[in-house]
Amino acid sequence: MKRYFVYLFFYSFISCHLSVEDKVYNSGIHIIPEPLQLEVRQGVFPISNSTTLSLKNGDWEKEASILMNKLEEASGYKLSFSDNSSNNCIRFKTNENLGEEGYEIEVDDRQISLSAATEKGMFYAIQTFFQLLPAEIESVKPLKMKLSVPAVKIADHPRFSYRGVMIDVSRHFFTVEELKKQISVMAMLKLNRLHLHLTDNQGWRIAIDKYPQLVEYSAVQETYNEELYGPCYYTKEDIKELVAYAGRHHIEVIPEIEFPGHSLSVLVPFPELSCSGGPFKSEQVFGYEENVFCVGNDSVFAFMENVLTEIAELFPARYLHIGGDECVKRYWQTCPRCQALAQRLNLRPTPEHSVEEQLQSYAIKRMERFISGTLGKRMIGWEEILEGGLPEDATVMSWKGTECGAKAAATGHDVVMASMADGLYLCAAQGADEVEPAAMGGQSYLKDVYEFEPLPKELAPDKRKHVIGTQACLWSEWTTSGELLEYMLYPRTVALAETAWTTPEKKNWDDFLRRLENMQVRLDLKGINYHIPLPEGELTTNKVFTGDSVVLEFKNSRSLPMVYTTDGATPDMHAPSLPERLVLHQPCTLKVCTKTASGKLSPIRTINV
Repeated sequence: MKRYFVYLFFYSFISCHLSVEDKVYNSGIHIIPEPLQLEVRQGVFPISNSTTLSLKNGDWEKEASILMNKLEEASGYKLSFSDNSSNNCIRFKTNENLGEEGYEIEVDDRQISLSAATEKGMFYAIQTFFQLLPAEIESVKPLKMKLSVPAVKIADHPRFSYRGVMIDVSRHFFTVEELKKQISVMAMLKLNRLHLHLTDNQGWRIAIDKYPQLVEYSAVQETYNEELYGPCYYTKEDIKELVAYAGRHHIEVIPEIEFPGHSLSVLVPFPELSCSGGPFKSEQVFGYEENVFCVGNDSVFAFMENVLTEIAELFPARYLHIGGDECVKRYWQTCPRCQALAQRLNLRPTPEHSVEEQLQSYAIKRMERFISGTLGKRMIGWEEILEGGLPEDATVMSWKGTECGAKAAATGHDVVMASMADGLYLCAAQGADEVEPAAMGGQSYLKDVYEFEPLPKELAPDKRKHVIGTQACLWSEWTTSGELLEYMLYPRTVALAETAWTTPEKKNWDDFLRRLENMQVRLDLKGINYHIPLPEGELTTNKVFTGDSVVLEFKNSRSLPMVYTTDGATPDMHAPSLPERLVLHQPCTLKVCTKTASGKLSPIRTINV
């Protein structure tokens, strides 16, 4: 919160000395995600207190109020409604041909028209409209700035219908307010699915009326240093508040309840639902857990049906995520109940699938019938739900790569690509391990996310419609705070938004980096702690030399300028620019950091020479 007000002070201060239109990051058109069709024309439309909002028969009043309130909040302009203005107005129009998420914008020097067929389409039109204005429009404090909109014609709709982000709230918990903050950014980027990983071996994070023991025993954890963490969970009122807020931003919240693996948080209070009978303790180390649900026990299915019934009442989303991944089946091999079930089902090992994999398929299919038949939802699960055969109406989330997704799409199943191999696991480091915060092994760079192609080349053209979208995933083993959550999410989530919305032929990495500079100022004004590439090359904290000089060379993952000091002082935006080869002739304390176009600096690296 302190940082947030520092940002506001910073931008309020510079607005008094430099017009927002003159700032380099506000130059040109900087819409993210890049629209399908964008034509830049001559002229601008100036916004003033005399500008009106033109509605027909009261249509679009809610959406027009969003625009009106934000303009007043950021600039102080107070626009009014009018039914029949022809000049100096912003028109809201209905065009039934634009589809569920499509929109059009046309701007000349007399008026602006925003057209859509649905509330969602008009909401996206408004997000693009705000991005035609200076980044400072995101300020919650009125700034002294003149507002004008460049003359453009935009026709736009998304490439994929599913554009998502997953946040793991089991390993580390994030509050409703922290999640609402991310929803507001997701909406600005036209992302439309927030997938919440609510349960895992480390914690159960949602209150279930029928089983209060879940949060009593599994919402408190013991950390590595044996300190208690929690209790941390969402009440039903919390979920209602979050879902309503997301709904106002046209984002569906998809709950995930893990089954049949990753289930230790259930087995702690209910050991009788396991094969071995326990007792159990919530897992603090991160990785596989061999104790899972006993699929030969009908009480397990009764438990899941009761839980999912309460979950379905809280979340109006079309999808219900069942997990299904990384289920260790060792206990099933010797469990009398599991093996008795296998005999009743007449299961035999095949070249493709073991008996235990077929047991998992039985369990997943049984849950799918309940989810679709009783709850009226669509089941989605990680790619392991393919093991032993896939339920007919299930949607697959392909996470190891795109191969399983391609296989599922080829057989007519809908697929969401969330490929870890292609950088979509945002828990991976954004730079060298030596300089970045602790993270999952490997690296995921901004460019990896931007250049990811969700449609596999090997997929037949008539099957490509089954790839319904893409999702980035942030597993929170090492993400211990909301501030670090944002550091891992952004700006990679910004790149994901363009990957999910924009057609490949409209994407351009260099232009994206230009537009990102503007977006980062918007993130600043929202108080987002996004990642700025750290200086790399020299990866140690000490540099020893024995001759009369030493050369240090630094780089960063986006080739941004860097600044430095050698007297131990903290570098600021006016510090000397770092040369390609820094030659030092005497011992010193070197401090070096990366600088963005807006003047914001990365964390500082200190090297004792």
